[in-house]
This record gives sequence, structure tokens and C-alpha cells, in this order.
Amino acid sequence: MPIYKDKQRGTYYLITRINGKQVKRRGFKTKKEAKQTEAQLMLDADNMSEENPSFEHMANEYLEWYKRRRKESSYNKTKSIIDTHLIPRIGDKKINDIKARRITKMQDDLIDEFAPGHVKKIHQVLSAVFNFAIKQEYTNDNPARRAGNVDIEEEKHINYWTLDEFKQFMAVVDDSLYYVLFMVLYYSGMRKGEALALTWHDVDFDTNTLNVDKTAYNRTVTTTKTAASKRSILMTQHVMNLLAEFKLERKPKQGYVIFGEFYKHISTTSLDRYYDYYVKQSGVKKIRIHDLRHSHASYLINKGTIASLVAARLGHKDVATTLNTYSHLYPSTEKEVISQMENDFKPAKIYDFK
Repeated sequence: MPIYKDKQRGTYYLITRINGKQVKRRGFKTKKEAKQTEAQLMLDADNMSEENPSFEHMANEYLEWYKRRRKESSYNKTKSIIDTHLIPRIGDKKINDIKARRITKMQDDLIDEFAPGHVKKIHQVLSAVFNFAIKQEYTNDNPARRAGNVDIEEEKHINYWTLDEFKQFMAVVDDSLYYVLFMVLYYSGMRKGEALALTWHDVDFDTNTLNVDKTAYNRTVTTTKTAASKRSILMTQHVMNLLAEFKLERKPKQGYVIFGEFYKHISTTSLDRYYDYYVKQSGVKKIRIHDLRHSHASYLINKGTIASLVAARLGHKDVATTLNTYSHLYPSTEKEVISQMENDFKPAKIYDFK
């Protein structure tokens, strides 16, 4: 900023802007002294800003830290939440000026727009930013924790296809690549990304198993969602026969992906487009591709499969996750259990306890 000469007093003065506010200082004997004072004012302002940065600044610093320590897919999801929901609402607020009541008000606005599950995820990311700020000694408080996450229970509803519905869908699939892919998804319970990341090296025709140790996200192949997601899935012979025929058709090298060209899997955009087309052609009810995973779980449960085996095939960390997700699909009710217990023990004599 320029330094001005006060002709009446024979001194110098400065006018500058600091943090959006105009600052004026007078009475400097020399121009150099005025410039030194201006530089000190700017430095003090920078230090104050650094000690109490805006939420946007803090969130971006958190993302830089997060990017170096997490999977790309996790980073992209977290960044999307910060950019879409948090920065537009509180990005300009100073980190130490954000109160719990401001968080609660933001939650109220989000609840009016989004499902409870999504609002909870937004709050988790918000709280993580504040926890990071505490560790980096920018603040001592996490107002998100004090406000608490939303306690609305989202109604659980699992969409899936029965075997007959799946057969109706498959009857119109006329492309061998998608035919084999949909069969693998339905009969393995894999996540979409896990299936797209499969290479021919992951197929063992001797043991009829598929090895799952990676996943694909936005054309990038990374490690599986969790350590428990790494697994070997035993497949039916008819699906393995389809894979063998498909391999003869494609004549791939061992390291090539199964569902794609050479080392690159098909795009999720193409997959979604073909899937939507076949759903419309078949006339079957619309479910997401991810719901083929739920369809596999339902198929197993209706076959009387124990929860631990369902958990192992789906790559769940523990059985509790499986039961929490699919408990409503298990057919046994309390009356059925009591009925089965009825004949377990029949005393030879009815005693009179008078």
C-alpha cells in the first residue's frame, strides 16, 4: 500500500486494509518508518489469522493431511462432503468462533434436505475437521461433538431380487461381458468395485474360487474397503463354466482384467447404462447394481445359510454387521422358535404340585 505525505504536519501516514477493515496510522517522521509499521501490522494480522483460521482454510488443511493417509476413494468422498455441504455453510467462519448452536442449526437445515444417514455422515466429517484442528493446536474445542450427531433412526429397507426376478432380468442380457458380470455379482455377493477389479489371475478353476483383494473406483484400483473384505469366494460350477467360456472367447493374458479391455475395466458409466437398459427391457422391478449384493445375501438366507457364512462371503468384518443389515430377512419368528422347542422335552408324567 502507498504511504502518504501529510503536508500540513510534515509527517507521513498510511492507509491499508487488514482482514477486510480499513486501518489508518499517522505521525510517522519518515516514509521508511511508515512502511515498517505497515509491514508489522500485516505480520500481526497474518499471525492472528493463523491462530484462528477460517473453517475453509482448516478443512483444506485437513484434506491435505487426509489425502496422504487414506485411500483415494475415501478422500474423494470426504472432499465432496466438505466442498458441497460444509464450506458453503460455514466456510467463512473462524474456527474458534463456531459454536455448538451453529452446528445444531446447520443440522436442522440438512435434515430438511437429506436422508438421516447422509446427514450423519456430513456431521462425522465436520467433527473430524475439528478433531484435526485440535491436534494441530488451532483450537481446544470441538463444537460438533458437543452438539452431537443427529439421533434420527433411518428406516432400513433392503431392495433385492428373488431368483425368479434375477432370471427374468438375465433373459434379456445379450452381451457376454455383462451376462458374465451380472452372474458373478449375483452368485458371489461382491461389491461392484470388487468385481471390476478382478483379473484372470484371481480366478482358480481348479478350486472354483475367486480371489478378492482389491477394488476399483473411478478407474483406479486400490485395496479393498476393509481388511475383512479380502477373501476367497467359492463359486458354483455353472458360473465357473461361464467364466471358462468367456475366457476362451476373449483369449486374455493372465494379468488382464476380466470385465474390460487389457488392464482397464469397463467404466461404471457404461455399466450403469447397460444395466438400466436391461432392467427396462426385462420389466423387472428397478433395483441398484449394489442391490445384487443384497440379492445374494437374501438368496443365501432363504437357503438356510448361517449368518457367519453369509458374513464371510460378503466380506463383513463380523457377523453383527450381517445380522444388523439382514436380520429382517431371516424367516424365524419367536412363535416359530417356541414351536420348535415345544417337543424338545416331554415329561413322562404330569405332576400334581398341590
